[in-house]
Amino acid sequence: MDTTALPLHRMLPKLPLFDGMGSAPLERLMAGALLVNAPSRTVIFNCGDASRGLYVVVSGQVKLALQGTHGAEQVVELVGPGGVFGEVAVFLNGPHILMAESLADTQLVHIAKADVLAELERTPEFMRRMVAILSCRLQHLLGALEDCTLRSGTERVVGYLLNRLPPDAVNGHAMLTLPVKKGIIASQLNLTHEHFSRLLHELVTEALIEVEGRRVRILDVDRLRAYGVE
Repeated sequence: MDTTALPLHRMLPKLPLFDGMGSAPLERLMAGALLVNAPSRTVIFNCGDASRGLYVVVSGQVKLALQGTHGAEQVVELVGPGGVFGEVAVFLNGPHILMAESLADTQLVHIAKADVLAELERTPEFMRRMVAILSCRLQHLLGALEDCTLRSGTERVVGYLLNRLPPDAVNGHAMLTLPVKKGIIASQLNLTHEHFSRLLHELVTEALIEVEGRRVRILDVDRLRAYGVE
């Protein structure tokens, strides 16, 4: 990773975590912030690594995953522009419990652990925003747990597709592009790559979707929605 100390007065205020924050806390955070360039497939930290601070995604995408033996992994979350990660280890004052890897050429802002903790003491608004981030992450994890324990594989795949419909897709046809490789999506849904592929093929056989690479054409939104709850 290429880490650079740069003036961030234009970049930081545009990120959701800092948008609308007062000038004094922004100046303090910017003073020690670093701009990190992480080319695709860069491991930002591994499970068990010591925490050095939190990261905010400026552009690109980062995969957060549990690591198992023999290279096995379980994707927990994909973090895109504006998203924050690494904060759990900061607050617990322990090692990272997930690994983080860039899935595309990614630019990050890194804020040192000591600076984060100091600003939490000084600025209630910053603390409220960090609590909101943690609450959203908990909500996301509970939703993933519900999917894995209470919904079938078909329901998970159909729900994933429907959640990525363009805003104007209500009935009839719709086109969407899968944001990452199918293997990563399968891991997010707690499915093997093979099982995920079989379920997509089942939807194709039922004339509900057409698949070409990462492009998925939904042939009938209402029928797909009904199929996912049968």
